[in-house]
Amino acid sequence: MNAIQIKAEEFSNIPATKIVEYGKVEQKFIQMYNAIWGSQLGEQIYHKEVFNFQKILRENPSVAECSKMSLYGCFLDIAVNGLSLDNTSHPHCYLIPRNIKTGHKDGNNRDIYEKRANVSVTGYGELTMRMRCGQIRYADNPIVIYEGDIFSIGLENGVKKITYSAAIPRKSTKVIGAFIRIVRMDGSEDYQWLLEGDIQRLASFSARNNSYWKDGHRVEGKANDLYSSNYGGIDPGFLENKMIKHAFDAYPKVRTGQYTLMETIEEEPTVIDYGIAEEVNQEPVVVAPFGPTEPEPEPAAVSATVTQADENEGW
Repeated sequence: MNAIQIKAEEFSNIPATKIVEYGKVEQKFIQMYNAIWGSQLGEQIYHKEVFNFQKILRENPSVAECSKMSLYGCFLDIAVNGLSLDNTSHPHCYLIPRNIKTGHKDGNNRDIYEKRANVSVTGYGELTMRMRCGQIRYADNPIVIYEGDIFSIGLENGVKKITYSAAIPRKSTKVIGAFIRIVRMDGSEDYQWLLEGDIQRLASFSARNNSYWKDGHRVEGKANDLYSSNYGGIDPGFLENKMIKHAFDAYPKVRTGQYTLMETIEEEPTVIDYGIAEEVNQEPVVVAPFGPTEPEPEPAAVSATVTQADENEGW
């Protein structure tokens, strides 16, 4: 695979929305996609994601203001992750801006920050990645549990079992939890769930994460509105996305590009040759097709593990 090198200054006079149309960027995206996924669809996917990428930047000035190198890295990560920026009912991922420390200080010895873009993977995007790399065969849509439904968890010969029956008509609009059925590659089933205590912990983390300092004092933040938008309870669609993400807390890690954020713990980012000339002294590593490299451990039952990455989507 011929190396395509791009110097940072090449982007200096290019508008943010035009970076993805730059000739070398087009070549790099197509080359990486075809090499990673073993297909010849790179050019077709490139044109589709150029449209999605430019639409996002035009509609979200805060993303367009991010550093051009981070926008370039995000675009290539779409090829690396094999996801799409399509704005569907179940989107794979979003572009989000974040203020990142540059490692430098200003004249007053204060940290200098730079606004950089990242690809934030949704629960549905993570599900797609895990199916593609062979961790699972498929997963059902999450089931939201309402007050009045019959729901119980048990073990039968060491295998998790769920008993569930929806109350029809509904006796209440109060959401008390959710669960999901996952089918492994060998055909065996796994169940994961989030209950009221887990939801409360996620909401508490959201509030803490939204706290801020003012006049030397810490001001307590407020949890995302979606935790209370459903008659004081969590929004069902929001909970479904959280359920998918936290269902894989105990599963093997997945590989992502270096500009990608995931809510569950992922592998150390694969060393990708983004073709940035300043990094040419680093030995690029050829990216192998995604897939498990060792036998999968038996996933254990988990409750929601809240991490710093929970801020990245929906917090």
